[in-house]
Amino acid sequence: MERVTHGPSGGAAAVEGLEALVGESAAWRELKQALPRIAGSELPVLLLGETGTGKELVARALHVASRRARAAFVAHNCGATPDSLIESELFGHARGAFTGAVGERPGLFEAADQGTLFLDEIGDASALLQMKLLRALQEGESRRVGDTRTRRVDVRVIAATHHRLDEAVREGRFRADLLYRLNAVTLRLPPLRERGSDILQLARHFLHRAAVSCGGGPPRVTPELASRLMRHLWPGNVRELANGCAYAVRVAGAREMVEPGHWPHGLDERAKEAHGLHAETRALEERRLREALARTRGNKSRAARALGLSRQGLLKKLRRYGMTPEAEAADVTLDGLACEGAGPDAGER
Repeated sequence: MERVTHGPSGGAAAVEGLEALVGESAAWRELKQALPRIAGSELPVLLLGETGTGKELVARALHVASRRARAAFVAHNCGATPDSLIESELFGHARGAFTGAVGERPGLFEAADQGTLFLDEIGDASALLQMKLLRALQEGESRRVGDTRTRRVDVRVIAATHHRLDEAVREGRFRADLLYRLNAVTLRLPPLRERGSDILQLARHFLHRAAVSCGGGPPRVTPELASRLMRHLWPGNVRELANGCAYAVRVAGAREMVEPGHWPHGLDERAKEAHGLHAETRALEERRLREALARTRGNKSRAARALGLSRQGLLKKLRRYGMTPEAEAADVTLDGLACEGAGPDAGER
């Protein structure tokens, strides 16, 4: 089922813009700094990240910051549509096209015309949905089921997934040609456990929001709870934190102070202790790889030399972090644009 919202001017738009992206950690700040440039590029965007990291929030911020802000933002979960309804969902249908079609209905592409179509969980799209999406993106046209008229549509597509699409391509579960259509710009959202003090900033934000809805003032977090929040692994990421804060205020009755007893479930500190160093090491290594590729404008041979690696060793690490497939489209990193085919060393990849 799609969700359609329009980009009003003024304060309502700001709520869904950059101001909604709470956090000041280095990774999150770099992402926010890159968004206005990406929003203005008009290129398709692929958002990668674990479940609950805020992919739809970022997609809405991109929409609000773009020239399409006054048109519709249409969100659709690609894993929720049965194959029998795919054409009708994407392109709509004419009256009488099939049993039950008592009136005309626009599809997702028409609804998002001049605006943004957010394809959530694109990694769960069926083979048929992938094929229909690819054709619509290639042709820029939409034809309702049961209609002979073809309509031109101008839609910017932002897709999101928590899956490794490079692996899905190698295993034949995802079309490579569709991936290259979608990932002109790729943004990776960090998990909450790697965002440091953003955890407490977000907790204050969500507690304030929950308290206002109950007619009260923002409660404070006790030092004991703050320590536990910082040490928790956050498998559900920001969504888990938001739900915990809402529960503490609305169900557990926290008012002036929020204590560990107000939290809906235990906070697993041991998991963070066991995996924290490994996660930090992986995050640092991935960041160094991205920085090296940004400095060399995507030239893998030069990046390998700068990092003291063989080219094959670099490629192995890139595959480990999902930073290939083999024929990458232009990839916007958080530190700069790395466009395939650009620069004097473009042939040495």
